[in-house]
Amino acid sequence: MLILEDISLVVNDVNGDNKEIIRNLSIEFERGKIYAITGPNGGGKTSIAKVIMGIYKQNQGNIYLNGEEISGLNVSERARKGIVYAFQQPPRFKGLSVSD
Repeated sequence: MLILEDISLVVNDVNGDNKEIIRNLSIEFERGKIYAITGPNGGGKTSIAKVIMGIYKQNQGNIYLNGEEISGLNVSERARKGIVYAFQQPPRFKGLSVSD
């Protein structure tokens, strides 16, 4: 089970001002179920995924994976635990095939 508990994310916008992206989000994702996070452009969907993966560091709250608090783990450590981020449009490397 993946649990997000009271997650908030504030980032600096292009003007250097604080912008609240996620406010006090709490949600539980049960193992073996499929979830969809929907909403308008700029609604924070990608930011939620990046916080879960550790690409963004939340300003408050905790993340638990199977009862273990993982908020302090970096991207590589989270990936070893099975948390990965799949890009909508994967990066392409010129001259390489899928098998490379």
